[in-house]
Amino acid sequence: MATQPSPRPAYQLPSSQALGAAVTKALDDARQATEQLGRVMAVVTAAAVRDVLTGHQPSALFDAARLELVEGEDGSLFPTGRYWTQAGEERTFTETVGQTEAGNAVHDMSGWTAYLDDATRHAWYPLCEELPDRDGRPAYALDLARAAALTIDEPAPAEPAGEKSTMVEVMVCANDRDRYPALVDPADQRDGYVRPWFDLATVRRIAADTQRDARQHGHGSIDTVHVLSGRVNRTRHTVVLVVCWMWLGGDRREQAVEVLPPSADGRYAVGGFDWCWYALDGDLNPQIPFRPAP
Repeated sequence: MATQPSPRPAYQLPSSQALGAAVTKALDDARQATEQLGRVMAVVTAAAVRDVLTGHQPSALFDAARLELVEGEDGSLFPTGRYWTQAGEERTFTETVGQTEAGNAVHDMSGWTAYLDDATRHAWYPLCEELPDRDGRPAYALDLARAAALTIDEPAPAEPAGEKSTMVEVMVCANDRDRYPALVDPADQRDGYVRPWFDLATVRRIAADTQRDARQHGHGSIDTVHVLSGRVNRTRHTVVLVVCWMWLGGDRREQAVEVLPPSADGRYAVGGFDWCWYALDGDLNPQIPFRPAP
């Protein structure tokens, strides 16, 4: 018996345009939710350290600058109970509050730091310094002050097209040492950190500095910037690359090399928000968030 075609489609679907818009929105919402999760859990971790050291007295004084976190087999981080004071002195929760309190604190804190994993790496990794491996596992020192400074509010909606604010010239820094001139949009901030745009001469300085640091401290601890030049059909071209070396051996190796497109006026947003650039005032003190002078 011959099969007769159905007189109607098996099921109805939204239009391709509507479906594409829904996919884009869902992916954007998921990305923003992941960013928010990473930020909030970094702040909660900083709060948990304070609570351990103050006995849950938020107004009490305490001294903690960095917290050791170790990456587990599933890629999430867990605290070891080791931390450093603002003067750089290494301590443990056990030494400070006793074995029982320390054990409970590490257990409770692990429930929050478990969300600091590969999915939220873009939120917590810029706040960390890589440490020597602990028992064969990657280890990090989380900067607690920078974690505490993150906003726990939902990201502000994007500024409508045609309402861009004026770029201002300012000195910026990302490592408390190297300072560079840049243009920033005061309205384009995340958690108080800015997205600086550098001219090519400054990009070359950043490239030299990052490559120097990689030679000194290892390529796994710092992204490097590279400026390449060449000619095609007698036209000279410049290409700016950023290499995230720590991604080369993992699942994100295809994203390890980024080509930075120049702006209309030939500037480059090196590092973007991921590097946690902050603006400096006239006395070279950090301005987080950045508020330009009137």
